[in-house]
Amino acid sequence: MNYWPALSCNLKECQEPLFDYISFLSINGTKTAKVNYEANGWVVHQVSDIWAKTSPDRGEAVWAFWPMGGAWLCTHLWEHFVYSMDTDFLKNKAYPLLEGCVQFLLSWLIKGPGRYLETNPSTSPEHMFIAPDGKQASVSYSTTMDTSIIKEVFSEILSAAELHIFIHSNLCPLCKQILGRTDDELIQKVREAQQQLPPTKISRDGTIMEWALDFIDPDIHHRHLSHLFGVFPGHTITLQKNPDLSKAAENTLTKRGEVGPGWSTMWKAALWARLHRKEEAYRMVKHLFVLVDPAHESEYEGGLYSNLFTSHPPFQIDANFGFSAAIAEMLVQSTVKDLYLLPALPRDKWPNGCVKGLKARGGVTVNVCWKEGDLHEVGLWSTDGNRIQRLHYGGRTVNASLLSCKIYTFDSELRCIRTYSLSQVASC
Repeated sequence: MNYWPALSCNLKECQEPLFDYISFLSINGTKTAKVNYEANGWVVHQVSDIWAKTSPDRGEAVWAFWPMGGAWLCTHLWEHFVYSMDTDFLKNKAYPLLEGCVQFLLSWLIKGPGRYLETNPSTSPEHMFIAPDGKQASVSYSTTMDTSIIKEVFSEILSAAELHIFIHSNLCPLCKQILGRTDDELIQKVREAQQQLPPTKISRDGTIMEWALDFIDPDIHHRHLSHLFGVFPGHTITLQKNPDLSKAAENTLTKRGEVGPGWSTMWKAALWARLHRKEEAYRMVKHLFVLVDPAHESEYEGGLYSNLFTSHPPFQIDANFGFSAAIAEMLVQSTVKDLYLLPALPRDKWPNGCVKGLKARGGVTVNVCWKEGDLHEVGLWSTDGNRIQRLHYGGRTVNASLLSCKIYTFDSELRCIRTYSLSQVASC
């Protein structure tokens, strides 16, 4: 969560230490994968430190065992590429790490009794379920978070291997393959395994199932939202492609409730924003602005200290960064090809405003202004190749093609009203 705002808030350079750290983790993680599991590739569990610890932690499995830490970290690598379109980063840093991570995931997956590849053992971080014998348990197989992250990483390495960049030229558009890895044996294995991953399922009460079986949840207001990873920060559940699962995600958030520690409420804000539920997202943001008395902090869940540090309690910085990411998500959302403007703007609460310099996937910088709750004007530009094809606002969709090093201004009807050169930027 600490790195969630780095890309959408146009601070990609702040991620560089994270990528160096992931590289260190992959070295130790290769040893852990081999020693602990006789597996290929590299693995990281849920707890690490300045010495790049990658092994499971001590204690009960509910918080001590979760071998998907490296895979989650690898999603940051791909996101960095799709926001920056930095092909050197993709070739030299991201792809080698993704390869090692995927090698472990392929080793970790096993054939279940049905037709699916399963993760086993598997936990949903820090959460329990009621086992068939009536006792609380934490270890099962193929938790939704496991499979969501694996789907994300498989999709990312396939996209990277198959990636083509279109280069605009005065003579003709050129298509350049970046990695040329589509026929690699590893990529073939990923394609085969991807088709055998368990689907995300909906439980009897209409929520996203957290475990492979529809277990009873002994703590329906639990702070973790692990089974919603596919909604945010992942992309395997979207309003456009998965309306049924999106509705189940809304039901899940409603069931979880609004109260929780700071980082949890900000994850909920981002989730509601991704689902285009503006009022719910705004309510979660408001939950953060409760002044916490440090002398009685145990009486609070979430909130702010007087120095604006966020409370778990005690102080935990995740919510500070999660807040920034959630606000950005309320104002601009994107895929590499689609840009959504003001998707979760609480128009009655923030009737007028302007934000400049947000970043969208595809390497597009966004300035957006609104008046009386409606879009007024948006400016878009990129200095590298982008693949934006469509702009979306308020049910309206228009096709768009943005040339690099040009600034485009669109009005409230998404009509392009101005275009001019970005020649003052050195890279142009």
